[in-house]
Amino acid sequence: MLPLTWVVLIACAIAVVTDMRARRIPNYLTLGLAVVALVVHAREGWQSLLVSLLMFVVVMFLGMIAFSLGWLGGGDVKLAAAAAAALGYPDTVAFLLYMSIGGGLFAMIYAAANGRVALSVRNVALMLRPIAFKGTVAVAPATRVAFPYATAIAAGVIAVALSHTVAPFLRLPL
Repeated sequence: MLPLTWVVLIACAIAVVTDMRARRIPNYLTLGLAVVALVVHAREGWQSLLVSLLMFVVVMFLGMIAFSLGWLGGGDVKLAAAAAAALGYPDTVAFLLYMSIGGGLFAMIYAAANGRVALSVRNVALMLRPIAFKGTVAVAPATRVAFPYATAIAAGVIAVALSHTVAPFLRLPL
């Protein structure tokens, strides 16, 4: 496993603790991770730096859309983008997939632990309504179930790290 992957894992561990305690991910953590990632990739050559920057920008752009829709917090977006910059391509694709799967699983666990499964199912049904009923529009939920998404980001990074070590079956054929 690359040393930079260890840096991402450590940053995610710190982010999980702070997100669970205070529901915030410190800017110094995400900025520090992004700077370390870009410096390491710059030392590997301009192509590596360009790919790292591209991964950062793409994930930041997608994250800003999710943030504007209320799906993710700002710290989550910055952490995911910094992790993507560190992981590069093709690991960022796997990271985003595993992060999404982890987010879905953790959301179900969190909703069940807080007795909010029915509310969560209702909210998803309201957002997906246009798929089932043509001519209708999605309705934003009045109340939302939110959980510390740094856990899902960390799960994505862990899955990528495992795919390079003890679980090569997790590696995506890209």
